Amino acid sequence: MSELDCPVYIIDDEPEMCRSLALLLATGGMPARSFGSADLFLDTLDHLATGVIVCDVLMPGTSGIELFEHLHRRDRHDPVVVIAGHADVPLAVEAMRAGAVDFLEKPFESDVILDAVTSARRRSDNDEKKNGLSHRLSRRERQVLELVIAGATSKEAARQLGISPRTVETYRTKLIEKTGARSTAQLVRLGLEAGLASAGLPHLAS
Repeated sequence: MSELDCPVYIIDDEPEMCRSLALLLATGGMPARSFGSADLFLDTLDHLATGVIVCDVLMPGTSGIELFEHLHRRDRHDPVVVIAGHADVPLAVEAMRAGAVDFLEKPFESDVILDAVTSARRRSDNDEKKNGLSHRLSRRERQVLELVIAGATSKEAARQLGISPRTVETYRTKLIEKTGARSTAQLVRLGLEAGLASAGLPHLAS
């Protein structure tokens, strides 16, 4: 996905903020989709392409802070730009520590939000190019590949993952087909380049 194709998702419980931001981003060539709450966004997350999230930090239901936990659990790496009112600055700082790429305090100038989203879109594009393989694999495929990189046999991998050795072999074959690797050695190299090396076998048992 190129930077130009990277969608923007606005999450704010203030309808006027959603409307004004969507209009502003559209004039800047960045069409956006708005959500009135983090819960509504999470309900449709599985059907949304990776993009940039512009999220209020304090909302009814799931907060901007809690959103990071949900994204992490669902293996999403969308860059998040946090917006907050003056009284919510400590929460915004917490969000930055949780992984937000930028923080803007309301009210903000048009060029400031446009620059922040543009920067986040470039970051998203760079991350996808660097970790494209990781994004194309399912959670189980990544686990199998990490174990292959760690040098685990099919039996060892099966024991770690709670599946049969035959299933591990099936995943290994699918990984070679999916990545276009010509051999297991090349599959390992592609996995290492994508940063999928495991810290150790016990880590994957959890």
